[in-house]
Amino acid sequence: MKITMLSYHGCIRVVKMALPLLKKGHEVNLITFRLPSQSKKFTSIVVCNDMENMQEAVKIYEPITDIFHCHNEPSWFVTMVKELTSKPVILDVHDTFLTRSEPENQIKGVYREITDERNNFYLADGLNFCTDYVRDDVYKHYNLTQPSLVLPSYVPANWYQYDGLEWLGGLVYEGKVMLKTETVGISAGFNYCDYEDLAKQCTEMNMAFHIYTVRTDNAYLDTYKGIALLHEPCGILDLVSFLTRHDWGLVGNSFRSSQWQRTSSNKMFEYIAAGIPPVVMNAQWSAGFVNREEVGIVVESVEELGKRWGEHRPQRANLVKRRYDFAMENHIHELEEFYKVFL
Repeated sequence: MKITMLSYHGCIRVVKMALPLLKKGHEVNLITFRLPSQSKKFTSIVVCNDMENMQEAVKIYEPITDIFHCHNEPSWFVTMVKELTSKPVILDVHDTFLTRSEPENQIKGVYREITDERNNFYLADGLNFCTDYVRDDVYKHYNLTQPSLVLPSYVPANWYQYDGLEWLGGLVYEGKVMLKTETVGISAGFNYCDYEDLAKQCTEMNMAFHIYTVRTDNAYLDTYKGIALLHEPCGILDLVSFLTRHDWGLVGNSFRSSQWQRTSSNKMFEYIAAGIPPVVMNAQWSAGFVNREEVGIVVESVEELGKRWGEHRPQRANLVKRRYDFAMENHIHELEEFYKVFL
């Protein structure tokens, strides 16, 4: 098949799907505003500066594309492609405002239903999700009827690690970090990315807490100084290698949030690829996954993790036996079959 993907950030979930598709002989082109990791692997890439660039890129690829695969956020790529082609258009729902807050806990000024998502969820020929929880929430709320797929953010097999670096131990978190001052007003739904309280709890227990994120600004550095060990931003292959140095990989947070309860994450599968067991806190879908697959543990608090710290050794033994079950190559046929529904 000839597939054209669209993404604003060129995020890692795009790459995780594209590489196994390419390995199986499909053409995968990418239209994006930001060059992704491992960009040289794509059949071709157009990096855009503005909307007009992206529209022209779609026109160029339209005659040679079987299916367009748009990745949110944002979701408006679907509208743009639909204006320019009659080819099928899939929307990959990496995230949605619908799961960042709950109706009963609605904060004034925090959006759950936004036009960008509503209109483009309706317009897409099919939708792909990271978890069945999010799919079910979206389909019920918007009364959708299109075909759907659930494909978690598994990792390509050749990212799996064997040769670890110097041991650092501790609890590691990789991913988005936001400050308390940033999770107010319309951004209150992003509070699940605030790890200041958890870092303080780790400090009180003399538990090393390591953070890998893209931030290097002074506000972030000042907030976490003395309560976490901060690592320099790095590319995905270096990141998975660096993760091997730690004992546990954190999925979730020390408090309950709607987003963590409903969604999956890239990080859990990157921990698995690195050979470190996930420890899940207040993250319902991920808790079900690690319990079912026996590749990590679920705890209620940092304190409980401290009491169970030594379990990382038997959990790692289980993980090593199971982790290739979660390589993207072993699931990419599901996406191929989903594409064929529309061709």
